[in-house]
Amino acid sequence: MRQLPPQSHPAYGYSPSPFGECCIAFSNDGICALTFPESRESAFFDLNQRFPETDFKQNDDKAQKLARQIFERGEKPLIHPIGTEFQHSIWTALQSIPIGKTMTYAQIAQKIGRPKAVRAVGTAIGANPIAFLIPCHRVIRTDGSLGGFRWGLECKIKMLEWEQTKHTQTNHNY
Repeated sequence: MRQLPPQSHPAYGYSPSPFGECCIAFSNDGICALTFPESRESAFFDLNQRFPETDFKQNDDKAQKLARQIFERGEKPLIHPIGTEFQHSIWTALQSIPIGKTMTYAQIAQKIGRPKAVRAVGTAIGANPIAFLIPCHRVIRTDGSLGGFRWGLECKIKMLEWEQTKHTQTNHNY
């Protein structure tokens, strides 16, 4: 079972974002989840599924400070993704996709040296616990279509458009 150690002070909170309300889970080790759920109930359920033995305390103030840091100032706070070695290789590759650009699932598989692992790459991208900061929304299908997105295609489109606008206004690197 995935669990954050109690001494890391795991917490979560809700905040507005350019893409609707988000839920951010964090500890002293960094952000371990950033989601864009349909409801607060589904966000809390998702946290309990991801970290079933972790006792999160609600802290909306800290979540809102993190959201301002990410979405208003364009900073990337410390992240602490929890996953397998393979997932981490994918998530690291995703973080190398420049703002305003996209890559295909096949390109990501090639980038990690596993060109035949396109399906596994898609699964690892779908398991990404830290949306936006680990930019799974920048991955598209080989045919150029957007493909899916755990938080809905509308959210993916908003993220891509927002980044495109922000990237042309400034050159922040999230």
